[in-house]
Amino acid sequence: MILAATFMAAGALVAAAAAAVMVWRSTRQTTETLAALENRVTQLTAGIALLTDTTEVGLRDVATEIGRLAAPTVTAPARPRPRAVTQRRIAGAAKRGRSVQEIAALEDVSEGEVRLRLNIDRQSKGQAHAAVR
Repeated sequence: MILAATFMAAGALVAAAAAAVMVWRSTRQTTETLAALENRVTQLTAGIALLTDTTEVGLRDVATEIGRLAAPTVTAPARPRPRAVTQRRIAGAAKRGRSVQEIAALEDVSEGEVRLRLNIDRQSKGQAHAAVR
């Protein structure tokens, strides 16, 4: 009987050890599974954050472009005046007795440009008269 009790105690001890090993392995496997799951959730969260940021930036750019296109357009800048027309207006204003400062203000050019154009006009008329003679 003592032998039977010893065998029963040894069997119970082996069964308890087996159960402890199974619980330990199960706990370790669960911990590894939880760590892998946590890693995956972290990656998915980072991916969603990236997609959210990208979407926000894209929608903001679209809204900016729509606002730019919907805004009233600024009139196109005035075409540059042909040089010959400007030259004639400056020469005509000088003949009418306007000062260089007044002509520059009216034509929206510098005084130096007005003087240059007046000198060019004088030289071109001088060469035209010389060619006629």
